[in-house]
Amino acid sequence: MQIKRLLFVSLVLISFNVKSSIDDYFEKKVHPNSSNYGITGILELPNARFMQEASLRFSFSSSFPNEYTSITGSPFNWFEANYRYAEVKNLNYGPSFYSGNQSWKDKGFDVKFRLFSENYYFPSLALGLRDLAGTGAFSSEYIVGTKAVGNFDITLGLGWGVLGSEASFGSPFKSIHAGFEKRNSDKGQGGSFNFKDWFSGDAAILSGVEYDLKKYGLRFKLEYDTTNPDQSSFNQMPVKSRFNFGMSYFLADSLDLGLAFERGDQFRLSFNLKGDFLNDNLTKAKPKNVIKLSEERALRAKEDKSIFYRSLNRSLRDEEIFIQGATYNDDSVEVVVASNKYAKASMLMGRTSRVVSALAEESVKEIKIDVMNGDFEVATLELDREEFDKALEYKSSVNEVLESSKLISSSNKPSYLTTDFKPIINFPQIDWRFSPAMRHQIGGPEGFYLGQLWLRGDASIKLRRGLTIHSTVGFDIYNTFNDFINTSQSRLPHVRSDIQLYLDQGKNNIEKLKLEYMFSPIEDVYVRADLGLLEQMFGGYGGEILYRPFENEFYVGFALHRVKQRGYRQRFDFLEYTTDTGHFTLYYDFPYGISSQFKIGRYLARDKGFTLDLSRRFKTGFTIGAFASKTNISSELFGEGSFDKGFYFSVPLDLFYTDYRASNISFGIHPLTKDGAALLNQHNSLHSILADTNKSSILRDWEDLLK
Repeated sequence: MQIKRLLFVSLVLISFNVKSSIDDYFEKKVHPNSSNYGITGILELPNARFMQEASLRFSFSSSFPNEYTSITGSPFNWFEANYRYAEVKNLNYGPSFYSGNQSWKDKGFDVKFRLFSENYYFPSLALGLRDLAGTGAFSSEYIVGTKAVGNFDITLGLGWGVLGSEASFGSPFKSIHAGFEKRNSDKGQGGSFNFKDWFSGDAAILSGVEYDLKKYGLRFKLEYDTTNPDQSSFNQMPVKSRFNFGMSYFLADSLDLGLAFERGDQFRLSFNLKGDFLNDNLTKAKPKNVIKLSEERALRAKEDKSIFYRSLNRSLRDEEIFIQGATYNDDSVEVVVASNKYAKASMLMGRTSRVVSALAEESVKEIKIDVMNGDFEVATLELDREEFDKALEYKSSVNEVLESSKLISSSNKPSYLTTDFKPIINFPQIDWRFSPAMRHQIGGPEGFYLGQLWLRGDASIKLRRGLTIHSTVGFDIYNTFNDFINTSQSRLPHVRSDIQLYLDQGKNNIEKLKLEYMFSPIEDVYVRADLGLLEQMFGGYGGEILYRPFENEFYVGFALHRVKQRGYRQRFDFLEYTTDTGHFTLYYDFPYGISSQFKIGRYLARDKGFTLDLSRRFKTGFTIGAFASKTNISSELFGEGSFDKGFYFSVPLDLFYTDYRASNISFGIHPLTKDGAALLNQHNSLHSILADTNKSSILRDWEDLLK
């Protein structure tokens, strides 16, 4: 009897683990999604829900008169950051001679932080700021809690600023400091952090409820709207009801459509497109099968090394790995390799070692792999062959392989110079490609988007190792740049603000044409020099030095250039403006994939100051970051925005393919093209080549050694 009971309990427990809920059977996954403003929320109100870390979401929401386009990123599961572009259709951008009949536009940043995670008894609690450093048109602060009760999500909280327009009561923080009692700032051109206004003035109670009908992929929303647009001093509108309700339909986990009825007489349409880049969910191609040589054939290949080198070269080419040099010793094999296919050095090392081990004779005990990136030899793995072979047969682990291996670097003494086998390389080597591309200006007074479909041609001519000519040319396919009517009114040197002239007159252009030389004179010290048309707006000469100790997470760099401003047609003519620009940069890699850059120096408009850049890289290679710059230019002279800022992200291409590829899709959002804090665009910067090749980066991806 006891055995039967034990068997029954075991079966019940197993059944719980098979499927925890009937929801798991539904094809469409319903989850919290975007508010009207982009940050996760209800409609006008936020909630305390967050996207999973390493997620991006593009949102569009339209109703009269407010239309919002936004992009939201989550570098952590407790933090969301959002860049939003708002169009207010019943207000004009400015005088008709300046912007025609264009509607009023506004750019804003929002952030939200999780203070507490939800548990059985308590809700998730979040704090957020809307329109951070904005004009004030949508500025709000809030503290909200959200609790799941069955399929319901119930939100309750406090809102200030626009969210507190109903003014239910005075700020609860006024007892802490008198400054919280009143909200004093005026709406302006934006860009300043109005710290004194945060969580100050009258507050309102925020409340809303959401319900998931998971069987049909629906999420219903109901909220009490405290923004009170009928009392707004910015853009007053009649309101027939303070209740907003809507629904979202999830076509897929990455796409949902929304319909809402707001203020008692307005419909709102929206959609959200979301990407989750925390994990690579595609099954990747396995390593090519290399048949292990018989003892007799392996011995013959060792005696006649040319046979080994030919076989090695052919097998590695099948993996798109290219030998730069190789040496077959009595008890070891050393191979110098390069590849444009694998973004992770550990994977390049592992796939090379598989081939070497299959072709080498049994007396070989050590496999030495030297990895090159560009023209630099960045890392060397000295691998215990026996331990590696055991790991391939699942008789050992990657950690045991690591314990018996060694990672080193001798950048100034590249091994390919002394190897026994050197492949014949015929210089010059020419590499080129053409692809369609976009150039644009977003958010100008003439229109939300003015752009160009552009045929981009990139070519490089390698004259010898380290010495290369790079060029980029563009040919116009279609553009709307003739609509530009406003020239820069900046009182600073027009180092960036003449972007309209460069786009309009340079529809067919030479974006870049430069000679570049790179080398490593001392171990862990790297040098790059360049000369020519360096970027779209400047030509000149200069270079940079990077000290990147292989064993450390801290490294430093210095760059200096003498540049002259290029003509607007971007051919070989120049304007009169000349300057020197350069920066000293400190880099540090923190735990959890967080990297920092701190630049201090002189910018293109001859202003002096600093730039802080923070980013997070995930195991998949997805990177999201933000930057801000402040120089000795006053906020008034800088103009709209007060200081330079923006954020960016980079998505590895191999997340969309079943094979590996080292390229990325990179996108940056720079809300304003200003002359202050303008950096020279540096193609092939040493940091971009070397930042992800130190020892800690290889160890971070060590588990990919056997993939």
